[in-house]
Amino acid sequence: MGDEGAARGRTVPRLLLIADGFATGRVELPADEIRSRVVELVEAGVPWVSLRDQKADDGTFAEAAHDVAEAVRAVRSDVTLSVHGRLDVAQSLDAGLHVGRLGASLEEAVAAGVAGPVGVSAHSASAALAARKGGADYVTFSPVFATRTHPDTVPTGIDPLRLAAERSGLPVLALGGMTPPRARIARLVGAHGAAAISSLLFAWDAARTVGQFLDAVAE
Repeated sequence: MGDEGAARGRTVPRLLLIADGFATGRVELPADEIRSRVVELVEAGVPWVSLRDQKADDGTFAEAAHDVAEAVRAVRSDVTLSVHGRLDVAQSLDAGLHVGRLGASLEEAVAAGVAGPVGVSAHSASAALAARKGGADYVTFSPVFATRTHPDTVPTGIDPLRLAAERSGLPVLALGGMTPPRARIARLVGAHGAAAISSLLFAWDAARTVGQFLDAVAE
C-alpha cells in the first residue's frame, strides 16, 4: 500500500483522529472547544476524523455531526469522515461507520453500503480476523499503550498488535496512548497507521503534532 491503503475499494488513511465527546464534551474540554480543535487539526493535515460521543442523545449527536462535517469539509474537501455507531447519521453525511458496543452491527453496516470505510474495534488478533471475515475495511487495535481515556484498562503491548496486523489481512490502526514515536513503532511492527484522541485533541501546537504523526506513519 502507499500512503493510504485501500480495503475493499475504500480509502483508509494512516492517521485517524477520534473526536471523542464532540457533541456533549469531555471532563477536560467542552464540546464547542473539541469541535474547534477538530477543525484546527484537519486544517493542520489530519486526513481522517471519526465522530464519537456515547453520551449524546440522537438529536444532539446528529446536529453536532452535521456541523462538524460541514466545517471540516470546508477546510479540506477530501477529508475522510466516519461516525461511531450511528448508521443513520453516517448515511446522511456520506460518511463511514465505526462499529462499537452501541448502534449498528458490522453486518448492518456492510449491508447498508455506507459511503466511507467500515471499521471495528479489536483487542486481539482473532477479533481482527473476525472483522475481516465480517466485511470490515479496517480495525482499530487497542489499547496498545496505557491511555488516559481508559486508565484502568491493561495495555496489550506491541506483540498482539503485530499479530493482528499479520493475521487479519486488514489495515490495522494502533490506538491507545499513541504519540508520534509510538506511532512509528506501530508502523514498524506492521500496523497500517495510528488512531489518537488525547494526544491530538490536547496538542499545544496542532501543526507540529500533526506533522510529527504524519511523518511517523508514512510508508
